[in-house]
Amino acid sequence: MSSENCILNEKEIIPAEEVFHESCRKVLDGYISCTEGEREDFKDHAYRVHKIVKAYTGDDLPPEAASLSLIHDVADRMFNKKSTKYNDVWARNAADALYEFMDDEKISHDQLEYSASLLADMAKIEQSAAHHRRQMARIAKEEIAQPLLDFNHMGMEMDKVNIESFIIKGAEIMDNLQHPSSKRESAALQDVLEAESFYAPILEAMGYEAFAAELRSAAKVRRLIGQGKEDLVKSAKETQDRVLQVGMDEIADKIFGVNDGTINYAIRKDEDSGEYSTHMGEFAADTEYGNMVAGNWRIKTVGSLADKLKGGDGIMDIVGMMVISRDRKTIARDFAHFIADRLKEFRPVCARSKNRPVYIQGTKEYVDIVERNLRELGVSSDEYLIKIDTDEKCEKRGYSIYEVSKVTFAVDIDGVETPVEIQFVTKDERRSSRVEEKSHLIYKYLQSLGFGKDYLEKETARQRYDRMTIINLAKKVLGDLHKRRYDMIDSKNTGNLGLNPKSLSNEDEFIENLIALRADN
Repeated sequence: MSSENCILNEKEIIPAEEVFHESCRKVLDGYISCTEGEREDFKDHAYRVHKIVKAYTGDDLPPEAASLSLIHDVADRMFNKKSTKYNDVWARNAADALYEFMDDEKISHDQLEYSASLLADMAKIEQSAAHHRRQMARIAKEEIAQPLLDFNHMGMEMDKVNIESFIIKGAEIMDNLQHPSSKRESAALQDVLEAESFYAPILEAMGYEAFAAELRSAAKVRRLIGQGKEDLVKSAKETQDRVLQVGMDEIADKIFGVNDGTINYAIRKDEDSGEYSTHMGEFAADTEYGNMVAGNWRIKTVGSLADKLKGGDGIMDIVGMMVISRDRKTIARDFAHFIADRLKEFRPVCARSKNRPVYIQGTKEYVDIVERNLRELGVSSDEYLIKIDTDEKCEKRGYSIYEVSKVTFAVDIDGVETPVEIQFVTKDERRSSRVEEKSHLIYKYLQSLGFGKDYLEKETARQRYDRMTIINLAKKVLGDLHKRRYDMIDSKNTGNLGLNPKSLSNEDEFIENLIALRADN
């Protein structure tokens, strides 16, 4: 922001972002003061969405974008003619409130252009999500936990908008699931389907994994409540609370045998309660053999736990940790030392469908490196399972399977036993599992299109071509989304309000609608 955008009063210079935020508050208040029949919590909803945006994205977004989350519904009432909430009276009221905002001399031209573009994009994103949901609803039954994805639609639609707008709409759908304004079950199901098949996958691709996880959790909770299974949600919350009472710091220290490990959260605390709404982040810990390990951790969300309880499955990984190392040599050493030195301190637990708590999978070269390190530390081959990806399968598939070494066990702290799974992977493998061919999103997408577990055995040359085309499209979409998040951050850090040139037509349409509605008054 340039200094000319700061407002000088008799005592102090008010930062431009504060002036902008106050202007957004005035728009919200102005619309509410002259509008009847709106949802009862219209204003509270706006502030909750703002809090979600700040909590899950931190300082990634320009402050103007976060402030615009306060007036996302005001803009929707004026611009989104396809919405069931659109009517002429509300549209004119919204136009009046927004016109004063656009005519405010304290707001710069760049800020106004940025605002019009983002507010217009939000309506387009809502329409795109609804279209996507209707497509998915035709082929997804209500009992399916995660409907089909559509990378082609996802890529085309996101290419036309600013991702700040998408983030705000993701926050809105989360709040709608957590605080539904409609009692219609069909309305709740619409939000569930959009959250699961549209918003969460895109947020995950951007790297907002905690945001995506909590959005999926809210969708699962809302689905279970709709099915009359509140008891499962309550049990899941109690399970999570027991782990939280022990504390992730205590659990991590016990796991690695140190007392000075570091646990960081991926999100901010709630401003009012001082609590974290989602429990995910990064960790670092020294080890007894002198090396530091670091990576990601998470405690299962309430929705995920409840979904597991619904299926009657035992929960092997209430706490999940991923040690991420620079290469195979390092990861093999770290994993072998953990199995040889630390696992004996805990009660080993076999994961579902496994008869050993220790499991290694990957190419023969990878498995050989890990096994060699285990042997050197006296770990017998009877203590673990292996799955080797053969050269033939690699060639047929077009890439190797996910290379990972993992272990499941229970940690006892003060009489509270917590199931834990730790995965050990390289940085390259971690990236591949997020935005490349080994991504879980791509795996689910292929499954939905009929490329199931045994498809390689019967695949024709034409089917292989089609599959690889799908994978390459999905990789491009995921990679572009991930890159755009960091492009947004870079632009913000340089003080610019960067806009997607392809969204300018949305901005023009928004301004035209605003002027037309004002002319009618």
